[in-house]
Amino acid sequence: MPEVVDVVPCEGGWCVRVHATGEVLHFAGGGEAERRARKLAADASEPVEVRIHDRGGRLVGRWVAQGAAA
Repeated sequence: MPEVVDVVPCEGGWCVRVHATGEVLHFAGGGEAERRARKLAADASEPVEVRIHDRGGRLVGRWVAQGAAA
C-alpha cells in the first residue's frame, strides 16, 4: 500500500500532510503546496499516493507516484 500525502486547505493557506510522519507543511498557495507534494512523492523510496482537495475539502485529484527508487 502506498504512503499517502494530502494537499488540503488550512488556516492561512494550504497544507501538505505527510501521513507516514505526521509532518504538516504550510504554504500560502495551493499550487505551491501541490508542487511540494509532487516533489516529496517523486523523491520517496516507495510509492506515494498524492491526494488533492479543494477549498471545500472535496477530493478533486489523486495519483500514485512510484518514487525515485521504484
